[in-house]
Amino acid sequence: MGERTVMVLTSKVAQKSYGTEKRFLCPPPTTLLKGASWWTNTTSAKPNMTEPKKSLHFFHSQNNTLTSPKLTIHISGENINQSGVVEWQSSNGAIIDTSNLTSNLSPAISQHHSSVTGRCVSKQLFINDADEKRKRVEVLAKIQLGNGIQLGTFPSKGIKVISKPSKKRQSVKNMELCIHHGTTISLFNRIRSQTVSTKYLGVSKGSIPIPNDKSGNHSNNTTNGTCFVARTGSWDPFVIWVVDTSRSPDITNIPKPSQHHPSNPHFPPPPAIALQASSTSQQPIAIHYNQPVVLQCVSTGLVSPVMIIRKVDKASMVLGGNRMDDLSGKTGGECGDETLGDPVSQLHKIAFQIVQDPSFSHHNKARFTNNPLRLSPYPSVNDSNTNWRIPQSCHPVTYLACLNDVVGMHKTTATRNLISQCLPRSSNSRTIENNQVMDSNHDSTNTQNKPTNRRMSTINETKNMTRRASVADRRVGSTVDSSGLEGACWTEDVSDAAVWTIVGTDCATYTFWTPADVPESGCFNMPFDANNNPCSAITPFPTISQTVSSSDLKNHKKSPTSPVLTILGENLTRDLSVWFGDIKSTKSEYKSRDTIVCTIPDPHDLLTSPTLHSDNDGGKRRIPLLLVRGDGVVYRTDQHYTF
Repeated sequence: MGERTVMVLTSKVAQKSYGTEKRFLCPPPTTLLKGASWWTNTTSAKPNMTEPKKSLHFFHSQNNTLTSPKLTIHISGENINQSGVVEWQSSNGAIIDTSNLTSNLSPAISQHHSSVTGRCVSKQLFINDADEKRKRVEVLAKIQLGNGIQLGTFPSKGIKVISKPSKKRQSVKNMELCIHHGTTISLFNRIRSQTVSTKYLGVSKGSIPIPNDKSGNHSNNTTNGTCFVARTGSWDPFVIWVVDTSRSPDITNIPKPSQHHPSNPHFPPPPAIALQASSTSQQPIAIHYNQPVVLQCVSTGLVSPVMIIRKVDKASMVLGGNRMDDLSGKTGGECGDETLGDPVSQLHKIAFQIVQDPSFSHHNKARFTNNPLRLSPYPSVNDSNTNWRIPQSCHPVTYLACLNDVVGMHKTTATRNLISQCLPRSSNSRTIENNQVMDSNHDSTNTQNKPTNRRMSTINETKNMTRRASVADRRVGSTVDSSGLEGACWTEDVSDAAVWTIVGTDCATYTFWTPADVPESGCFNMPFDANNNPCSAITPFPTISQTVSSSDLKNHKKSPTSPVLTILGENLTRDLSVWFGDIKSTKSEYKSRDTIVCTIPDPHDLLTSPTLHSDNDGGKRRIPLLLVRGDGVVYRTDQHYTF
């Protein structure tokens, strides 16, 4: 039996096109074909069209020509279909030449045949405005094998349709438009709004040239191994994590991180410095501007340096928050003394400031905790005369930047300055400079722009603000709010190369096994080879969303009959049987397209199953739940029975 996986990667939101314009989906929807060989014989001389034996080369057949699957991609509700071009890669990212499939392939390619991945990037998909009421769409990937067998249509996760990115302050309750801790994102850099120059952040495993300077000029040196790159043809999803600055940088005091992603077992485990949310808390954590974060590549696990996520206002000017004296609450900035900004929103332009010393923020907050009355490490400041102040910074100030095909650091050349609305109005106001760790203080008798009345307060303060206070806040500071600055007090130019657009991403994954026509041959067969019998497509793909055991019910009474498991999901059919790992349920009763009830095997049999997993933390035992169709096709559900 060969395991095969279809993955459809998309963004969570997409802009609608109006009239004759075409706003292509960005990042472009991508379909991945993974697992055992997807190539089939095109010959019709024999009744059975099977895959070549596993002992042969991946693209090699003695008498037959192998053909790649054909993909047709379109958006639900749209009439235009797009023929997909599949590019095949080995495990190290090398592109495989498939121009001559009947010749012997080189050993370097043939040895990677078991881990070859097909990638289809659909760059010219857009959503028209024909249906004004359409709020969500799906990308549909229709797959036809090289032997003519229709495998089925695989839908993506739902995509929210928007007219344009919102400039309003997002509420953390708006789940769809906020970026959350531990979720996947895509980042792309676009110079002067030109779609042809759009480059996506990715990770490369090969050798790439190292730029000499910020202009991107390449030297003769190259770097080997995994590194960040910028591509025009494909993109990689990244998990974005909030960094826990309250944790000591001392390695001996770092608690053991989670062994797996909290919501997706196929993602790499979170880095040790990531904020570990409580296992009992189901509320997602929204990411705010000025907050320290790291990016983690989903496919390789590569983790970025600690960076401060900054809001980009106009062109390449980033905005930052006011300096705080009270460091007891949630703070941001590279030194832990900056107010947190608004929640990061979908399709906003942002920049990533690279933190020179991640431990500085922790030590700053620790000194304040030990001596809060002194407001360490700052000099004494008269609050009545304090206006807006630039937080501390460590030099040089650098930002993550797209330098041609590589990703490097851009060093700022200008100093940070207070925005005009936040400058003190006293006659003795002076130029703001920020060339060292400690910044200048600005005194003013004007209390109209006092930071404690601004929206750029801490999260805890914001939660406690009453509606009356927020109305007064808008009235008092309407000058700044009318500019869309939302309480930011300083700005600096980071160049176009350091400006990225951020958008959340989603992935629909379909994994299945197909039986072989001759078990010992390991051939790629049913339903790809129908054995002269009509075959059924893999789709609609059955899924499990929830399971309820009879022993978990409050009013459950013990009885001599076997306990049952109620399975709730979608696309369930009468010919599906439930398997607990390698153990088949003795009875699977179909109730409806979203419900199946099955008996739970004997616990002794489950404990002896080789598919059993035991959690290290809670001591619970888990066994995977599988759905098996009557013709032998096995569907993986990514759900487990826990006991």
